Amino acid sequence: MADEHVGVPDALAHGVPMLKISSKKIKQVIMRLEDGAITWAGAKSTRVPISQIRELRMGQPPTEMYNSTRWITIVYVRGSQMKVLHMIALTDDVFDLWVTTLRTLVSETSDRLVNEVKPADPDLLWIRQLWPAGVKAIDQPTATALLRQVGLVVPESWKAAPRSMLDMSDFRQLVKDAQSRPEIEELFSRLAPQGVLGRAQVESFLRDVQRVEPGDLFDKYARKEEWTVDSLAEFLSSSDNSPKRQQDMTHSIVDYFISSSHNTYLVGEQWRGESTVEGYIRVLLAGCRCVEIDVHNGELEPVVYHKKTLTSRAPVRDICRAINKYAFVHSPYPVIISAEIHCNAEQQSRLASIMLEVFGNKLITTPIHTSFDLPSPEDLKGRILFKAKPRVEDSPEPSPPSSAVFDSTESTNESDSGFARLARRLSISPPSLSPDKPTFSSTLADLLVYTHGVKYQGFSKLNNYLPRHQFSVAETTANRIIRENKADWIKHNFTHISRVYPKAIRMLSTNFDPTPYWSAGCQLVAMNWQTIDPGSVLNQAMFADTPGYVLKPLALRQKVAEVPRTWRLRAQILSAQRLPLASSSDLSVEATLGASPTKKTSVVKGMTLNPRWNDSLEWTLHCTPSQFDLTFLHLEVKSRGALLAQWVRPLPAAPKGYHHLPLYDHLCARFVFASLFVRIEIDEVGAVADGGAS
Repeated sequence: MADEHVGVPDALAHGVPMLKISSKKIKQVIMRLEDGAITWAGAKSTRVPISQIRELRMGQPPTEMYNSTRWITIVYVRGSQMKVLHMIALTDDVFDLWVTTLRTLVSETSDRLVNEVKPADPDLLWIRQLWPAGVKAIDQPTATALLRQVGLVVPESWKAAPRSMLDMSDFRQLVKDAQSRPEIEELFSRLAPQGVLGRAQVESFLRDVQRVEPGDLFDKYARKEEWTVDSLAEFLSSSDNSPKRQQDMTHSIVDYFISSSHNTYLVGEQWRGESTVEGYIRVLLAGCRCVEIDVHNGELEPVVYHKKTLTSRAPVRDICRAINKYAFVHSPYPVIISAEIHCNAEQQSRLASIMLEVFGNKLITTPIHTSFDLPSPEDLKGRILFKAKPRVEDSPEPSPPSSAVFDSTESTNESDSGFARLARRLSISPPSLSPDKPTFSSTLADLLVYTHGVKYQGFSKLNNYLPRHQFSVAETTANRIIRENKADWIKHNFTHISRVYPKAIRMLSTNFDPTPYWSAGCQLVAMNWQTIDPGSVLNQAMFADTPGYVLKPLALRQKVAEVPRTWRLRAQILSAQRLPLASSSDLSVEATLGASPTKKTSVVKGMTLNPRWNDSLEWTLHCTPSQFDLTFLHLEVKSRGALLAQWVRPLPAAPKGYHHLPLYDHLCARFVFASLFVRIEIDEVGAVADGGAS
């Protein structure tokens, strides 16, 4: 029999025939769900742990080639790479069995399911995870054993009055009593020394400590016209106390940092990864607003893949359908398609026709107003912008008015030399290094309304960039611009959009540190979303809890004199809740503010899921306001020195007051239940003569 506590049906535990789909072939295999993983027989790695699954999509084939309602897509993590498993059930019953079982198992360990409604009470979901499947009541010895599994002990009050049986409600109360929160009781005592927390005291706490307007919060959590300890605890754990990032979306689109993806079509490494629509679905659902396509000639219609590499091909029509379906699920604000065109004029026209057909009136084809400036994200809500870079061909021969050629975004030397070295090691014949510059279709050029790619030619007054002109540069060129012309680039980005992307020799799809490019006002800093590393952690932190757009600091939007100022930051690390069980021992918190040295709390010895520190970490930060806005606070929960969980945000997004911060693993997947209870205070104390942090 399958283990009833994890709810795996016998049929899936023993194995069922499924069609496994890859870019190369379709193969029938026996799929099993055993030992917390999906397994199948094959020559390569054949195990997908449930804990590594990040997304599930059921009955939604990524391409019309497979018109099956029994399609299952699983996006999971292996190492630092995102991977995809496609399979088709042979019967409706087997499909339903997989759907029910996987959704149940994954929902207990991840909140990244597509269209999954997060429960209002994480405590209840955590308790349901502990509760044996299919059981209505348990005896107290069983309850004691369940608590022991997660490092809790039965309170003395329950030992003194034991119960023969406990239902779910009883067990929930037992867990609550076992998870005592003395730090909240101490806070209540400080706020209410007389034991009563009335309206005036609560509203003062909300304004002065939490830095929020009280509104109706007192009435919402009051018990008989006052707040009790339970009222305070309930508020502090509620969505009403969750950090929120609100911003004005009516500025010109040039005034925002925009969440951007590089080589979006890849799931894996950029020299041999699989080109797939999955990359687009994943990043759009995560809030990305600028995706990339590299378009090449196909047999009938264009295809997308990474040129001069071993990556597979994906039909551009399938990618457009995926973009159309998922573009505005996470955010209503505009999506930019940044294209490199490597196909001939005929297939370019076909690309234009496909986009017009699939996107319909979502696609920007004409200016939406007569203003010379670029419109705002609010103006462009629900719209898709197409960006590419045509260049008129210099030729002694007369050419038709529509004759143009595609100019690649950057020199191919890095990519070619990198591939050539790799090819020698793998005995692969490197492709021709001669540039392929096909004629640019006038039909496609007509779609470059607000996003017309141009070549970077410096910032001389002789170079007249129109507002819709955008240049893209590799990080090496961007670094040179920052060294030599940063002030000019910042000024350019007051009125124009520019894009930075990783250098081509990053064949393992690693990422750079995006902050230097944001500090130059660059709006589109394109990251390899398929790889999780320190650069991608900062990028995810920048756009967390936003619609994919973040208003730039004032000095990066207009010319203003910035005077360095002094801020004092204090992070009181109080406690953590429901940490992952496997390695929750000898726990400490390490905190880093920008480039300043790491500060540490004391170590809580032994194993516990709910450690308490009550340690304060303090910094003095000397910098300009724009530098302040691009400084990140990084909190890491360590178990015996190894990373267990983390939280990262730029300082403007660091919540003031007492909050339960959501925690993430080393791959930026959120722990559904875990949180870090802190108090954060940030105060500006005046102007200074120099910069730095201490």
